[in-house]
Amino acid sequence: MRRRFAALVLYATTTAVLVGATSAFVILDKQVSLAVDGQTRSVHSFAGTVEDVLASSRVEVGRRDIVAPDPSTKIKDDTQIVVRHSRPLRLTVDGETRRVWVTALTVSEALDQLRVRTENAELSASRSQRLPRSGFELTINTPRKVTIVIDQVRVNTWTTAGSVGELLSEIGIKPGRLDEVNMDLDEYPRSDQVIKIIQVLTEPKVRQVKIPYETDRRPSDDLEFGETKVVQKGKPGVKEVVTAMVMRDGEKIRDVIAQTIKKEPVKEIVKYGTAGGLAGPAAELNWAALAECESGGDPQAVNPAGPYYGLYQFSASTWQSVGGQGVPTDYGPEEQTYRAQLLYQRVEGRWQGQWPVCGSHLFD
Repeated sequence: MRRRFAALVLYATTTAVLVGATSAFVILDKQVSLAVDGQTRSVHSFAGTVEDVLASSRVEVGRRDIVAPDPSTKIKDDTQIVVRHSRPLRLTVDGETRRVWVTALTVSEALDQLRVRTENAELSASRSQRLPRSGFELTINTPRKVTIVIDQVRVNTWTTAGSVGELLSEIGIKPGRLDEVNMDLDEYPRSDQVIKIIQVLTEPKVRQVKIPYETDRRPSDDLEFGETKVVQKGKPGVKEVVTAMVMRDGEKIRDVIAQTIKKEPVKEIVKYGTAGGLAGPAAELNWAALAECESGGDPQAVNPAGPYYGLYQFSASTWQSVGGQGVPTDYGPEEQTYRAQLLYQRVEGRWQGQWPVCGSHLFD
């Protein structure tokens, strides 16, 4: 009888322990909703936090990914966990490309996330297109107003074309084999851009043309007044000029359709002496008064009667007689005054022949 009673006690105790353990097991087990990139599943877990659930479910997350609620949040029954993995997006809007990261699942969501306006725009992919985690490329062309000019015809149009060639094809313009377009056909047409097409009627002719060099004249105290020294010899450049018969204002004319510089000109540098000149008698005269009388003080003045040029109204021959090149209006006031002082010294008391009306103002 005692043995049977002991067995009954052992059975009751064991049963109580098992029931208690099962209750604890049920309390620790939680049912969680886990949505990863839009795919939802139910998960049973003994984990204590969101992070533990993700680890036990083998869901990896990176620094750009989104997890809600926060990974440190303690979970309970019916906790909903959402994970959005980031993905790279190579986005080109109106020819400008940038690389961004989004957690969007579709093109439409990405545009909303990036706040990109696409009203009436042309997209390279459907808005419902899903974005893979490996990355995606999306091109957006928004409407732009562009002007096309062909001879006397001017066309204003709105376009979402991705290239000049595509735009011209859209409106039925096909440039001829020889025609010149001011933009490459694969170039992106931007807002308010003007595309000019020159109708070339004959095979272009190419010729080499010399580019004259400039002369830079610099004062030097190392040279006597009136002396000059070439310290760098000038060399002409070369440009390639392309001409052809074209349509201009409804008429056929020969015109330059392209120019390319093949060799830049080398500037000639000439030093002219100032030693003894600016400190001499000529420098003490009232050259400003003379210039005011002769030209109104304008170094670019030209009197067609001579013609006479510049501040002191030199003739071309007189200017060249004192070492000047070209005409005075090719140079600034300092050079013109230098040549005038040089002329004054050379003709000594005969300056009246150069400035018969205004010369007396030198002594004002």
